[in-house]
Amino acid sequence: MAVTALALVTTASAVASSGPWHPAKGSQRSAIVKSFTANDGSSAQVRGVYVSSSNSSLAVVCIRTPEAGIQAFVLNHVGRSWRYATSGAVGRAGNAADRRLEHACG
Repeated sequence: MAVTALALVTTASAVASSGPWHPAKGSQRSAIVKSFTANDGSSAQVRGVYVSSSNSSLAVVCIRTPEAGIQAFVLNHVGRSWRYATSGAVGRAGNAADRRLEHACG
């Protein structure tokens, strides 16, 4: 009984902490980070790369800097490449879809 209750609590907290995004993996993550570094110049501060669950052509790169804290860089997949769309403090830049995705950064 206790094991079942613990499993339900763990599952519930995992569902509550998930959002409308998932971590980018493999070649998709590499392509997103490559595009980000082409615009920003460094991947050293990257703390996460996520893709929208409802729109796979929308991604966010999360960085942390000593000066600005956590910042979100939203990219769109256009044709064969990822392109910079907007950036700023989490939840404050871009359109509504961008702002929802930015929350993946925390």
